Amino acid sequence: MTQGRGAPPRPMPGSAGGIFRGMMLLGRGRRDGMSCFGTTPDAVLAALAPRVALWLVGGVLTLAQAPTMLSAAKIVFSLCLVLTPVVLTHQLARLWGREALWPRYMAAALWCDWLVLFVMLAAVGVIAGLMPAGVSMMHSALLLNGVIFAYNLWLTWFVARVGLALGAWRALLVVLAIAAAIMALSGISSVLPPHYAPWQDFLALPSAHGGR
Repeated sequence: MTQGRGAPPRPMPGSAGGIFRGMMLLGRGRRDGMSCFGTTPDAVLAALAPRVALWLVGGVLTLAQAPTMLSAAKIVFSLCLVLTPVVLTHQLARLWGREALWPRYMAAALWCDWLVLFVMLAAVGVIAGLMPAGVSMMHSALLLNGVIFAYNLWLTWFVARVGLALGAWRALLVVLAIAAAIMALSGISSVLPPHYAPWQDFLALPSAHGGR
């Protein structure tokens, strides 16, 4: 079936327009968004590049502000956060015979992670407008974090299910495996010197490292 003369052409898979369209579709639970992403290793590298660039900039700024072992541990841990889902999902895809589907899935997953930022901004506006005036900032923050966390879990599950052609339970296993790996890395980081506890940064808790 050909497109009508008045219909604009669809962007090519893997192009900037295609990636944006795919993000918007998958973010709304539309399976056809997966076809908007590239299917090659280069597509994965292109999706990974912005994260690595941010990691490099953040690492330089962190060391410039506080050139300590704790800062170095933060930089290493943040790199692990970037690479762990990539490595882990590739191993699961190989285990389940989905290796051919993995490049497109991983490209989609990496790009769709940016949707969480847009959801956070939208949630801030909605919660600020709907919450009663007497509600404390802590309750508002908990509600906001809950909305973002729930959407992030659902999006990770949905993209894995569509991208790797998995059943609901295997897609859930992908989500749990990624979460377990990150928790394990957090535990290792807190035990080994210089004892960086990532959850203190996530929850904005006072750190025992104080003035280091």
